[in-house]
Amino acid sequence: MITISKLKEYAKDIKVLYVEDEKGIRDEIHDFLSRFFPVIELAENGIEGLEKYQNESYEIVITDINMPKMNGIDMIHEIRQINEEQKIVVTSAYNEPEYLMKLIEDGVDSFVLKPFNNKKFLVVLYKICEFIYNKKQQHILQKHIIEKAAETQTILDMVEHAIIVIDKGDITHANQHFFEISGYNSLENLHQKIKHVTTLFERHKGYIDVNSNEELTQLLQSHDKELHKVIIKKELEGKVYLLKYKKVDEEDKYVISFTDITDEEQLVNINMKTGLSNIYAATADIEYRIDNNLSFVVDIIRIENIEQIVKWHGKDIRGIVDEKVAQVFKREKKRLAEHGVFVSYYGHNKFLLIRKKQMQGVVEGIVNKISLITAVEEDSVSEKANILYKPVYMSIEIQPGANIDNVIKSIDENFENILT
Repeated sequence: MITISKLKEYAKDIKVLYVEDEKGIRDEIHDFLSRFFPVIELAENGIEGLEKYQNESYEIVITDINMPKMNGIDMIHEIRQINEEQKIVVTSAYNEPEYLMKLIEDGVDSFVLKPFNNKKFLVVLYKICEFIYNKKQQHILQKHIIEKAAETQTILDMVEHAIIVIDKGDITHANQHFFEISGYNSLENLHQKIKHVTTLFERHKGYIDVNSNEELTQLLQSHDKELHKVIIKKELEGKVYLLKYKKVDEEDKYVISFTDITDEEQLVNINMKTGLSNIYAATADIEYRIDNNLSFVVDIIRIENIEQIVKWHGKDIRGIVDEKVAQVFKREKKRLAEHGVFVSYYGHNKFLLIRKKQMQGVVEGIVNKISLITAVEEDSVSEKANILYKPVYMSIEIQPGANIDNVIKSIDENFENILT
């Protein structure tokens, strides 16, 4: 539960660098941040922000994109050269894909649109401050474990993260938080069902994909400075965890922690308007299936009579159309997940499903439900309320060994041609 008192506790030792060229916004947000953070350094452009960053350390950098002398994207790139793990929040009045792609490439943690919604901004700050606070606590506890060699269950359960100990390839300890995310209630139960923790990991591009405890520890050690993320699914809900490890002395023993970063990950992979996976997440899913030599089907769905709906109800109806179609997918979320169907919002009036070939019936069922949506609220007395959505869809079969660029090009072309 997010509370102001907890945020103040998490933020009490955190230094913030805030870079914004507009004085009015800079002063307003400085006053807002001062309620929680003890130190807030201000900069008016990317060059000034970078100079301050080079001379001082900050736990959080908050920056605008469009600024004179050096923009936020270029500054972020330079900061990443200094510290790959720097927590960065981007603020902007624009939600352009070209910006988002560059920010994703530079590993930005959160993206906040202007004008600021204080509640949403607080949630972003809380998650980051909680992450930093827990990381510091984790380091303290891990150091204690290493120095005292005390991997007892009591100490492990005190840590706010899920933790396991792998000794010579075997899981020898796990705390209560790990049992909660894995779905097992004890180490004995865990050993009865699985031998390797990697069995819990979902296979997706960009996330750890190894087959044994030994391969996992070798990967962590050989790529020590990389960010290692895994997806663990429990009751059809997948969550993203950041893995950190510590090798115990010279032994073949590793303490591995799992930090829930699902919310931060979704800020990059979820379209905030519809709540569905965005175009970048869809591209990653397609690329993963291609890399694993899988055959699959991509279904594209659009509303054929969108222009008629807009003509009668005005251009503002376009966003409502997208949201209502998205609601159908979200109501069917559990059933789609059970059948391994990936759903994405690909852009205005563009929806995409990725599935196995035999799941044709699932798609047809979704299309039928969309066709029952009326253009306006059902209690409207206007005859225009009787306009039903007319969804059209096309299925594209993707064969093993396909070229990712050709697949994306085919999807884009078919999205344009499906309404002609």
